[in-house]
Amino acid sequence: MKSRVLIFLLIPRLCETLLAALFLSVWILGPRMMSLDSDLGRHLALGNFILDQRLIPTTDILSHTKSGELRPPYEWLTQVWFALANRIAGLDGVIVVCAFIISASFGVVYLDAVQRSRRPVTAFLVSLLAAAVSSLHWLPRPHLITFLFLAIWLAWLERVRQGKQIGLWRFPALMLLWANAHGGFIFGMLAWLAYFTGWLWETVQLRLAESSKSNPSSLHLTDQGKKLALIGLFAWMASIATPSLWGNWQAVLNNNSIFILSRTVETRPPDLSQTGTWPFVLLLLLTWIAGTITWLRRKSLPPALVFLLAGFSLLALGITRNIPLFALSAAPVLAEWLAPILEHSKRWKRVEANVAALERPLQGAVWPILIGVGLALFTAIRYQVHQESRVEFDSRLFPVAAATWLIENPPSGNMFNDINWGGYLLYRLWPGEKVFVDSQTDFYGEQLMREYEHTLLAGSGWNEVLERYDVKWVILPPNAPLAKALKQEGWALRYNDSVAIILAKEK
Repeated sequence: MKSRVLIFLLIPRLCETLLAALFLSVWILGPRMMSLDSDLGRHLALGNFILDQRLIPTTDILSHTKSGELRPPYEWLTQVWFALANRIAGLDGVIVVCAFIISASFGVVYLDAVQRSRRPVTAFLVSLLAAAVSSLHWLPRPHLITFLFLAIWLAWLERVRQGKQIGLWRFPALMLLWANAHGGFIFGMLAWLAYFTGWLWETVQLRLAESSKSNPSSLHLTDQGKKLALIGLFAWMASIATPSLWGNWQAVLNNNSIFILSRTVETRPPDLSQTGTWPFVLLLLLTWIAGTITWLRRKSLPPALVFLLAGFSLLALGITRNIPLFALSAAPVLAEWLAPILEHSKRWKRVEANVAALERPLQGAVWPILIGVGLALFTAIRYQVHQESRVEFDSRLFPVAAATWLIENPPSGNMFNDINWGGYLLYRLWPGEKVFVDSQTDFYGEQLMREYEHTLLAGSGWNEVLERYDVKWVILPPNAPLAKALKQEGWALRYNDSVAIILAKEK
């Protein structure tokens, strides 16, 4: 009997298999994630400042170009989590945190998909596809927390739509965390808007049909509307309970410069010819095809789900980094719509029934716990003993050696830097040195970003920009046009390697 119980504990279910597979995938992909951009450096710099000073800055403390200007800290909570992980286990610790967040996000998606479809295999495959779609934007940055919070938020909203019992206090509580952890909280409000609009649509349809007030559907819609209204009101109130109050909303909504958005790959529309976007195309097509088939059979679809998927489809087609958000919102709905379609296949129906029967007695949560906790402990102990991480910023892409030289030979005056290195330079040199810009382009604004690009390309009047910001030294790729122009102007060569060149203005 004991051996049988042990077997039930050790054999993982589909949910645990998904969690463990995603956790290990993120862990393995850690070095690649660290080489895609240097934003993590900025987040670690701010997280360490908050931990050390017990102060959440609401103005810029990282650059000399915008020093003292309002800079809403809408990611401060995640920055603290990352900084703590880094102190305990180095950059490996940050990757472990990211692995927990990503795997938990799609664990929630799977559970929601199973609850809606009652088909574990369908839910597993759809969740796996959604995870593959989201991997396009797996980066060690605070936006990952939006994956998890959006998945939870959508599952709760669906419970409200279906008339199931759920404590409404959960929504403002989650929004309070979300608004202090990442600017993606606005997508939670957009999802709420889709559900609320869906409720309005159904209510209008019911009124036009002149349904009786005693109609159960009418009573259900009235209750649903009250709950959604309360959720929206209290969630909005929670969203401004931040160090900069409504500054988070302003920061997110003001990020609308076409010039800035067009200069960043992740804020441009996705290039559907690239193989990395093909899982997204597949999920998009499957979702709308399944929805069309379901509509043809039922003659109606829940308006809230149609508005939700239409909105997130447009967001994903407009900006590449929104693709994971579409995947999170579409997967549970797709599983629900696919379930009755696949019922026509007797073989598939048999597979689902057999897997469901096999899973019923299993309690296999031990595996993801062992893998997650085990790797976290191993990483922390290894770092504390050896003081080195498995993952580091790639020295072929970032000025690792140049930053070490700068630490040993501190320059004087303001710097001009490559924007892609801003986060890394903050990670290594701040607070001793402040950057000209980093990748938070929405904060720096269109004017400064135009000046930056014009100067980097050594356009006419570039020297006037450097003089205006009192730049005394630059750190750039050796082949940057500005680096070549500065050499011709007689700026002194202080450091040079295959990745970076440092030039200083002669006194």
